[in-house]
Amino acid sequence: MDLCKTMHRQPEHVMIFLLAEMGTSGSLDGQQRLVVKGRFAPKNFEGILRRYINECVICNGCKSPDTILSKENRLFFLRCEQCGSGRSVAPIKAGFVARVGCLKAGA
Repeated sequence: MDLCKTMHRQPEHVMIFLLAEMGTSGSLDGQQRLVVKGRFAPKNFEGILRRYINECVICNGCKSPDTILSKENRLFFLRCEQCGSGRSVAPIKAGFVARVGCLKAGA
């Protein structure tokens, strides 16, 4: 959560990106911490987080992290607060994500 606040990003968007890149499932716990199924090396996790920052946080023009990510008509746009430039952000390509839930008897 602290990292999301620093980047000014919604935890759900960061979570969806990380889970899609790792090819696993997970969720946010009660304290907004990411809980991931499986074992992953911290180095791999860090690499994916760096990719998120490069794709969804850093301005391509001035390299400032002071950006705003907004959703318009199913597309995400990154707008820089420093230089004013903007660009679209590639949609997150979700891999296989198992949906686990409770099934009622007879359903």
